[in-house]
Amino acid sequence: MPGRLSNRAMPWTRALFAIPVAAAVVFSVPASGQIAQERVDLDAVARIRQEGLERSQIPELARHLTDVIGPRLTGSPGMKAANEWTAATLKSWGLAGVEVEPWGRFGRGWENVSYEGRILTPYSQAMPGQASAWTGSTKGTITAPVVVVEGGADSIAKYGTRLRGALVLLAPPRPLPPEFGESERRTPIDSLFAPVNQRPRAPIGWDTLLVRIQKQQAHGDSLLRAAGVAGVITGSGSAYGTIRGGGDWSATNPDAPIPVPTVIVPQEQYNEMYRNVTSGVPVKVQLNVQNRFLTDDLNAYNTLGDIRGTDKPDEYVMIGAHLDSWHYGNGATDNAAGTVVMMEAMRILKTLNLHPRRTIRIALWSGEEEGIYGSRGWIKKHPDMGPKISAYLNLDNGTGKIRGVWDQSNAKAIPIFEQILWPFHDLGVVAVRHGNTGSTDHVSFDDAGIPGFNFIQDPIEYGLRTHHSSNDVYDHLVLEDLKQAAVVVAATAYEIANRDGMFPRK
Repeated sequence: MPGRLSNRAMPWTRALFAIPVAAAVVFSVPASGQIAQERVDLDAVARIRQEGLERSQIPELARHLTDVIGPRLTGSPGMKAANEWTAATLKSWGLAGVEVEPWGRFGRGWENVSYEGRILTPYSQAMPGQASAWTGSTKGTITAPVVVVEGGADSIAKYGTRLRGALVLLAPPRPLPPEFGESERRTPIDSLFAPVNQRPRAPIGWDTLLVRIQKQQAHGDSLLRAAGVAGVITGSGSAYGTIRGGGDWSATNPDAPIPVPTVIVPQEQYNEMYRNVTSGVPVKVQLNVQNRFLTDDLNAYNTLGDIRGTDKPDEYVMIGAHLDSWHYGNGATDNAAGTVVMMEAMRILKTLNLHPRRTIRIALWSGEEEGIYGSRGWIKKHPDMGPKISAYLNLDNGTGKIRGVWDQSNAKAIPIFEQILWPFHDLGVVAVRHGNTGSTDHVSFDDAGIPGFNFIQDPIEYGLRTHHSSNDVYDHLVLEDLKQAAVVVAATAYEIANRDGMFPRK
């Protein structure tokens, strides 16, 4: 990933906690051509490590959120259950001001009720798959021919009436070469220290971008409906039977037409159907997909809770992760992992009865998958909070342990993070990188001029297997990594909350 590393040499040490020290030690550390001093409370760090590594509740929290509550598509019953459970859990730990707060109008919710698929010709075989979010239902069980639309949805008009009642394939097959090279599961140390170039990140303009995407989705669906297709079959894009997908969230608008049913099947089966049809071999599919749209509450919600500060209670350090997920798995690595890490960090601080000077607030967002809506909506709803937030810390890159943090092009953050994270070098936290990482909730804060940061994590199987896929389940969580992450987050938030001054802005 792009970025520049501040590569000041630091010793790895487990002896740190054997050194007799006072409750706080002042480090004077050269970094990026300047001297910075941070008071790091080593006594608190030692207690946080012991509580988080020896008495963690990560396994229980993760199991309930994934195995019991399950997928958490924004606006779905699963998302509502997750908001209520996280709030109840935070309250049971004694957090203050816990609430499930609406951030604004999201639109209609959606959930899949059932899916049955089978390829009938040229030979009979099961067709495992899932419905793409916010698409419609078939009219019961249908049997329909499969037709390839070359040129995609924009070429539909030239087919005339030939697509009426058909299940269409809109994309060419995707090659799935053997995975000869082993992907890195742990981040090589050299890559954490590799110099890279990156320009400062300009604000993305999320509202404009999302409106454009939704218009494109709505346009494609209108062409399909006009052609009278029975549905769309799309490949997952991933190998070995993995189902991976997203959704047509233009249909969250309750006034929009219901999109034609779209199902995602294993890429291997999609490729086979495409080859047969284009070779003149007829393919017929039996399909029954039933989905439900929900319009009783068009708002969406975040879960919030506080550990109140002592002498600076009206200033805040925020930690957060998105609670919502797609529905293909049960949202374990994306992002139950980040959610339970942030919850556990708050539990650790509350259990140890630590008293930060500033209020530490946890925020568990909804609507992230559809456009980082929950965090952006919260900031828009609370414009008075911006100047009061010292920093926001985010976790949303899977189940891997924390290896460092991006400074989000805020060079003043480097020496602060280097010193706060120094006691965790023995746990693998070694890199403070100058540059940007994007596309998750810290961007909402960064765009609003609030210091917002996302931790660097080991990739494990995130991009390879679990991201937005049917493999995103509890079994692919690395619980020891999440315990490490919770300890690092708890200590980082606590130290930032206890600084004499606010975290420096860009």
